[in-house]
Amino acid sequence: MFLDLIQLYRKNQNIGKIPLEDFNTEVFANILKMYPKVCEDFCLNFLKLPLDNYIIKTQYHQFIASQKPNCIIDLVLIGDSNICFLESKVESIEGDEQLLRYEMALIENHSEKGKYLLYCTKYSDPKKVDLIRNTVSFNQIRWYQIAKFLKQYKENPIIKSYLEFLNQYKMSQDNTLKSENLIAMENMRKTIEIVEFHIENSKHAFIELFGGTSLNKNANWDQIKDKNRVCYYKDNILKTEKNAWSEILYAIEFGELKMTSQIYVDKNHESYQDFVDLKVPENFKKVEFDFGAAIQLQEELGKYLNNIYADKHIQDWFIDSFKQIKSLINTNELQWNLKK
Repeated sequence: MFLDLIQLYRKNQNIGKIPLEDFNTEVFANILKMYPKVCEDFCLNFLKLPLDNYIIKTQYHQFIASQKPNCIIDLVLIGDSNICFLESKVESIEGDEQLLRYEMALIENHSEKGKYLLYCTKYSDPKKVDLIRNTVSFNQIRWYQIAKFLKQYKENPIIKSYLEFLNQYKMSQDNTLKSENLIAMENMRKTIEIVEFHIENSKHAFIELFGGTSLNKNANWDQIKDKNRVCYYKDNILKTEKNAWSEILYAIEFGELKMTSQIYVDKNHESYQDFVDLKVPENFKKVEFDFGAAIQLQEELGKYLNNIYADKHIQDWFIDSFKQIKSLINTNELQWNLKK
């Protein structure tokens, strides 16, 4: 159900039908409701709340005895002896005296309970601790910290999809500038130039076997930003009446530090199931993604570390992988759209 909701949000986001903050809070709250062990881990080990029997409420109405507006708290954890208000911000900032009003609501409505107030934001928005009285424990957290916590449960398909949602809206990214980031910045241009050289060094052989694709000047940057790689590819390699995506691609992957050559086919392609069912040699690896599948050859980039002949060895590996992919293509009955 939540996977469908996330897809629905993505379809409607541009026309403003569903506020991002409300949608995000409801999905996260329902994950906590659905998985009691995750909820317990979140409350006790992540938030460091006291041991209690917590239930989850959203859009929780609270009255306060003042001229200030009453409160509607995004997410509330209610225990027998403790209560925690969590206010979530994604693309907005704190409302007028919002945290102060939540403090008042906790004090006026929950005098017998341990009281906790959390301010969870996408961006840094530091608040003075002395804003909150001694009777209320106040803390600030960021959405990237929640994403990091949830990654230990990423084998769960719903949590995995939610993590992808957080990543899409840049809520899982820790933007703290660290020493390793400065070192990476210093060497980034040279590193990209080296990787681009190795991709260019094998392009002629790739085009000879499969044909070429005209890429715009920003193609490498787009690939680095979106896929964490530099690559070259030939698309539309399988015949289709549905304009479905298929490609042969070779790349250097930054995250895995690997060289990859692969055939990739989208799930909505007419030949997808036949492609997935192909029998391949043992050195090929089949990988299924959310939107398609690939048949891959890979090699560790570190194998050529500090090797003065690395440019030739890397080129040789790519060219050999192209030939193996070409041989695979020539030995099956799929409707390939490639030059002979």
